[in-house]
Amino acid sequence: MKNYRKSLPPLDNLLFFQAAAGSKSLTHAADTLFVTQAAVSKRIHRLEEWLGSPLFSRDGRNLELTETGRELASDVEMALEFLDRAIQKIKSPEQPAVQIAANTALSMFWLHQRLRAFSFGDAACDVNIRTTEATSELLSDVHHMAVVYCDGHIPGWESTRLLDVQMVPVATSEVARQAVQSGMFSANPQFSQAPPILEFPSLAPDWINWQIWLKKLDLPGIGNWSKIDCSSYVQSVGKALDGAGVALVNEAMMQQELASGALVRIGQQSLRPKSAYFLCRKQNVSLPKNAIDLYDFLTS
Repeated sequence: MKNYRKSLPPLDNLLFFQAAAGSKSLTHAADTLFVTQAAVSKRIHRLEEWLGSPLFSRDGRNLELTETGRELASDVEMALEFLDRAIQKIKSPEQPAVQIAANTALSMFWLHQRLRAFSFGDAACDVNIRTTEATSELLSDVHHMAVVYCDGHIPGWESTRLLDVQMVPVATSEVARQAVQSGMFSANPQFSQAPPILEFPSLAPDWINWQIWLKKLDLPGIGNWSKIDCSSYVQSVGKALDGAGVALVNEAMMQQELASGALVRIGQQSLRPKSAYFLCRKQNVSLPKNAIDLYDFLTS
């Protein structure tokens, strides 16, 4: 083990030197350290003697670092910063990152925007997002909280309603005009002139895709329409943004795309399922402060 007591000067001498080097004034350094000017001068003189090299050139009350002083000041600043971090880890240990889970669509189109706003606030902290489509994985014990598409009643979990669901057709403005001109979703649509619908799998009993939406609203069944099959809701939105067809989306989740005009709503038909998105946390389980701050932010 290295004997730092022999190889390093007294730490307080380095602290006094760093204060003087930063302010280039014995008076300001003394004020910062809450000591007299004479005490600062004495410690710097001891450090110079220990090193065998002058650290400052003095012109009256003004201090200028010598070349040796500039090199030492830079290294001392870095060393003291590392030492301060080490001490603070012991005095105020960092809280672990908040673990939150949500499905892919909600994470991409809603949660990331909310977390961005949270990161600008005073309660900002590290947050890890787990994306999965499986409810059992969303409700894993490793997560502090999860956003779940459900009716709000999950045994052993507290649930706060976050986002309602209203499924509406959307497309780019050009595709939307084509849809309107073809009478899409009207009493007498021209199927051959209508743009394709972008279908995606239904992942839950109360999840609404095109097949269910058309049936519930007593519109011509999915077999009547030109259709592009997508692997997921997210992919259908991506294809809609590319102008490939008409997507069926949760209007509340797509506010940014609708507000910017990237997508526009087609017609007035909509369908609301019984389920919504709820922020869930385990009952009778204490959360760390940073997780509580995030929970309060998302539910406010």
